[in-house]
This record gives sequence, structure tokens and C-alpha cells, in this order.
Amino acid sequence: MKIWIALPALALLAACSSEQGSNINTGFSEDNLASSDACFAETPSTLLEPGQTLLETGPAGLTRVSWSLGGETGDVILAVSDLDQTTKTAMDAANADFYRAAGQQHSHTTDAVIYHRSMDGSFCTVIKDQPTGQALVDAITNLPAATQPSE
Repeated sequence: MKIWIALPALALLAACSSEQGSNINTGFSEDNLASSDACFAETPSTLLEPGQTLLETGPAGLTRVSWSLGGETGDVILAVSDLDQTTKTAMDAANADFYRAAGQQHSHTTDAVIYHRSMDGSFCTVIKDQPTGQALVDAITNLPAATQPSE
């Protein structure tokens, strides 16, 4: 009688532990992750590929926008605590538009949008779409606090 209980359990264990082959291409490969050395770098614009724009935010209260668009590069860092409410609202709207566009363009099968999160909670998004990137750069560089790019 005990064998009738043990055999189904043994069969279930064997079925669950056997290697499952799959020919479904999810686009994700542990050996070929989309990445960008620009994320969390001192001067990200020097590491961006042409046509890329980077937005980095984090718990330190800094927002960094870097770009390599149309042959021009630049880096702007804004300290959120130094901004008035109107400027913060405008910056948040520009960031939200960028994140929304990145989310719509993201695909695990391409590196058109790259996301990174560091151990301290900082979040970096790199997008390779000139119109989306240019819209963010225009919005950020037109803020009163962004007149001086970071050095």
C-alpha cells in the first residue's frame, strides 16, 4: 500500500526536477544584457553612444540628464532641494514624459532602452530615441536652475 503513495510522489519529483527545454525566444539572455557604462559615471555624456540620452535620479536628491544628440553632448545636474516648487513641477513633468516614452519603447529584445538600479537606490534610464531625448534635454536646459551644466 505504501508503494502506491510513494510512486506518484516519486514521479512528481522526477517531473519537476527534470531539465525543461524551451525554444521560446524571450530576448533575455543572462550573457548578453543591455548595459551602459554611462550610468552612475562622473561625466556620462562622454560614455553615451550617439543618439542616446540618460536620466538618473536617486535618493541623494539629484537629477542628472546627459546626452549625445546631434553631435552635441552635455551633462546637467539639478539638486532637487535647491529648486522652487514651480521648477520642481516642471522637472518632474519632463522626467515623467521621458519615463513614459521609455516604457512604451522598452523591449527585452533590443537595447533601445536600458534600465539600471544601483545598490543605493539610484535609478538610471538610457534611451536611444532622438526625439524623446531631445524633448527631455530641451525641457531640462530651459529650467532656471539648469543654466550651468555640470563640469
